[in-house]
Amino acid sequence: MTRTPPVIVMAAMLVAAACSGPPEAPAPPAEPQVAAPVWTEVADADLNDEQRARQQRGLDAIQAMSGRLMGELTAALDGGDATAAIEVCSHRAPEISAAVANEYGLMLGRTSDRLRNRSNLPPTWAEPLVARRVAEPTWLVGPDGELAGLVPIRLKAECAMCHGPREQIADEVLARIDDFYPGDEAVGFAEGDLRGWFWVETPSG
Repeated sequence: MTRTPPVIVMAAMLVAAACSGPPEAPAPPAEPQVAAPVWTEVADADLNDEQRARQQRGLDAIQAMSGRLMGELTAALDGGDATAAIEVCSHRAPEISAAVANEYGLMLGRTSDRLRNRSNLPPTWAEPLVARRVAEPTWLVGPDGELAGLVPIRLKAECAMCHGPREQIADEVLARIDDFYPGDEAVGFAEGDLRGWFWVETPSG
């Protein structure tokens, strides 16, 4: 039997080693899975006295925010320029929300399943409720004792000039909406429709 010279065998082994590349590094350990915080829906009747007080504070804050915003919208519309209302919603609504939240010591905002302003995405705890389009005020208790609520907003008649059927909205209003909110989804509503929600979150203690 013919034997392969040792030099050739060694050369073949070196070529094989070079082609195979360095040994693979071990895979990094998997990141531990962190469970999402659990928020639990709670009926009004099951709230304790301290939670009821926080619920009322949240409702008062929503009322204050809504009242101030509608006051500025009404003033803008009284000026005869419907497009001015869009600027109020764009610039003043976030400022009003932040001011009221600071006054009442909580977090506060507006959201919808058909957004106009992408900065109004719902908080994580509110996402399932928005997906379900809850039509009644709904309250939840958070993992650290927070109390949060989602309160429906129904479209008022005077808001249809910006949120009604697209074909019924004035051209100059549509143009301003498109300028401020590319990809707007918040049209096609009728008076009384579920337009979106106020959300409020109060810390524990």
